[in-house]
Amino acid sequence: MNKYLRGCLIALSIFILITGLIVGWFWWSVENNHVRAEEDGIRFSKECDAINIITEKPNIMLGQFRKNEITELKFHLIRNNILIKDSTVQYTITDPDNYLSTNIPFDNFKKSDSIIVETKNKIYFTISGFHHYAYLHYGMFGYVGSHDCRFADGSYIVNGKNQNGTLLKKNGKNEKPSLLD
Repeated sequence: MNKYLRGCLIALSIFILITGLIVGWFWWSVENNHVRAEEDGIRFSKECDAINIITEKPNIMLGQFRKNEITELKFHLIRNNILIKDSTVQYTITDPDNYLSTNIPFDNFKKSDSIIVETKNKIYFTISGFHHYAYLHYGMFGYVGSHDCRFADGSYIVNGKNQNGTLLKKNGKNEKPSLLD
């Protein structure tokens, strides 16, 4: 066999071997990061679940109301079946579809607390199930090994059902909760 051809084949096989090793190492690294992300997600979720105080102002949206029904909302903070605090907020509705996006007006409260929203025409919504979740940080090549705890805005329990933070008139209750008497 020609020395030139044999040298090219050796160089080509060394190149293929090195390329294979690099691709194999990259694949192993990505798979290892994926497994580590799953393990860290479970561990960090427990850490985030330990946060007891909600300092964010959760966003809610009211829909299917007439404008005059949601120009004033009363928010009641309930802890251990006791009314702790209440707040009345006035709104000017400019959305042509009669939707109102607002935040719960309390600066902080416990994640085990419930918020009762009362509209002007006495429709009631009980909001609970506030929580945080672990947000894992990813880079261009996958999980980078860090996280932060974020508030799960919009995933609440409204009147006993999982909702996305939207309070629709048809899902409200007309009877006043006994806690507000």
